[in-house]
Amino acid sequence: MKKFDNPFHDLWVTEILSPIEFVSMFSPIVASHAEDLFGTGNVIVKGRQGSGKSMLLGLLSTKTRIAYERAKQTYPAPQGYNKKFISAGIHLIKDNLRIVSSRIDEKKENSRKEWAAATFSDYMNYLLLSDLISNILYLHDEQLEDGVLKDVIKVNLSDSKNKSFSLFIKKQEVWEGYLDSCLSLEEIGDRVKERISTYRRFFNFNCDVLPSEIEGSKTLIGEPVAVFADALRKFEILPAETQVLLRIDQHEELYELEKSTGHADVYREVINRALAMRDGRVSYRVGTRHYAWRNNIKIWGSGAFLENMRDYTTIDIDYIFKRHENSSLGASFDDFAEDVFIRRLKSYGVVLNEIKNESILSEVFGNTLKPRERAQRYVGSKALKESFYTGLSKEWCLYLKELWSINPLEAWLIRAWLEQRQQVKDNIKASAFPESEFDKSVKKYWIKERNEAALVQIAGEMKEMVLWSGKRHIVDLSGWNILAFMTICRAVWAAWLRSTPDEVLSSTTLPSIGVDKQVIGIYEASRIWAEKLKEGADGDRRYEFISFLGSWFSKKLRNDKALSNPGHTGFSLLKHEFDRSSDINYLIKSCRDQGDLIESEHTTKTKDGLLRMKWYLNPLLCPYFRIPHVRTKEPIYINRNELELNFSAFVHKGDDSILVDRKPFQNDLFGD
Repeated sequence: MKKFDNPFHDLWVTEILSPIEFVSMFSPIVASHAEDLFGTGNVIVKGRQGSGKSMLLGLLSTKTRIAYERAKQTYPAPQGYNKKFISAGIHLIKDNLRIVSSRIDEKKENSRKEWAAATFSDYMNYLLLSDLISNILYLHDEQLEDGVLKDVIKVNLSDSKNKSFSLFIKKQEVWEGYLDSCLSLEEIGDRVKERISTYRRFFNFNCDVLPSEIEGSKTLIGEPVAVFADALRKFEILPAETQVLLRIDQHEELYELEKSTGHADVYREVINRALAMRDGRVSYRVGTRHYAWRNNIKIWGSGAFLENMRDYTTIDIDYIFKRHENSSLGASFDDFAEDVFIRRLKSYGVVLNEIKNESILSEVFGNTLKPRERAQRYVGSKALKESFYTGLSKEWCLYLKELWSINPLEAWLIRAWLEQRQQVKDNIKASAFPESEFDKSVKKYWIKERNEAALVQIAGEMKEMVLWSGKRHIVDLSGWNILAFMTICRAVWAAWLRSTPDEVLSSTTLPSIGVDKQVIGIYEASRIWAEKLKEGADGDRRYEFISFLGSWFSKKLRNDKALSNPGHTGFSLLKHEFDRSSDINYLIKSCRDQGDLIESEHTTKTKDGLLRMKWYLNPLLCPYFRIPHVRTKEPIYINRNELELNFSAFVHKGDDSILVDRKPFQNDLFGD
């Protein structure tokens, strides 16, 4: 291995992978829980940034299918799926759909939306049609070479069929005469590309107006490619039962485009219109982030809304990998991370022979240190300040000092327990035998709930970095997101490379990376993730809000010497408060939609029994803010006004202005 050999250096590989590389890098675990992708009807593939949406859609690519066939690898689709399909697609960022809006301001204000919708529809139609034609011609040429996929979806492009098809298709009204000069599928493809090129020249201000033959022949969204697909089957260029799947990736780009241009929700509504047609001639596969989909499912031109399970079905990648009480409801992110990790190493030429552990992740990163081990690493031989023992009886002082030398975590927890019992405040006389007062077997759940919070406090007291390391921590900090997992792996691997001499690297195939290097790498990954908050919609505002929350949670933890509220690394609002329109609610939703906050409903412990919502930071942000990533006990119960006041104080006055005292209803919840 060499100094710059980092298998995880390139995080964004989906768009640059060759088909052969895709076969070696793609993990089938996602596809095994995404049966709808290969079925009929429209499918929305949702997930946070880096969840694997593009990889999943890429599985449908004709070039990918050919690569699997030629590599003699099993195509990762569910048993019994319909193999007779061909797909075409567009990538809204790579295909630069944003330029569609470049000249809208030249139109009269009262006609801008209609012009934008019509132009966007036509441009989308021809992009999809161009890619469909390219896929058919490509598959035909490849089948001439070695018959690949011929037994599944044979392309019959004989001269007679080609001519008959072309004569038929150009007479269809949908083209408004635009294809009249075409005599073959190849010529149709060239004519379609010519239209796309003309559009791009116009959008890029290389011509003053669109030619009249384009302005006068704009098409309704979805109609041209549906007519085309139907004719392909009718003339047996494709088998009669062939599904035509149309991929639209990076759908959230339309949301960003609408926000930046102020053109309402035109572009997404146009896509929704295509889905609402429920046209059996074609099916759509849309890759998007949560916020871009739930924000608007209105249909252009009708005012109606799309209906889930009727107009489309959903594959939610985040939900698939989220931990469920019933494990059959989803997939194991542990298995997914392990598989992706192995595939990355193999693709980089790392030899995986003579592995001692069942898990390659454990082989490289080891097992996560147990709480007691971490505490002992923080403490070493250091003694506690005398203030730790203030107010305690002589018996307790002697007992805790002795315990600190052999099990500092237990000593810290017992001190917190004593604080909870108000021994210091009320001067309750302790037993002459303190060890009999704290029964670990009885309080095992009390201890488990407070271990991580206590460890963060001990690390702070000892002025040490909080230790995050080992397979369990790395997987858990990823928050069920494969990009976060890869970010951690890249940073940890880089830390190891920087600190390892060349002579050691040259003799190393698969490293065993020590805790110290992992800690450095994980902190770096967490810092990178925090900096990424500034990207995308509302970036600066989101960064400010998450910084406030991280500082708030960290400050509360530092001040909670009794560890009365170990769950105060998240916050909770009444659901009816959150459903109302307000700036703070908008900000919470924006952070949730971008993956900065993890949201869930929860059962309230208050006497009113009202529904509440709770939020925690993305786990990968926890090292940056020095708070536990484990969620335990109740979050901070707060109302919207208090949250707004606290956030405003932080923005204008900084960290010292954050209030950490419990509110009256919090006292009611937990007691004194």
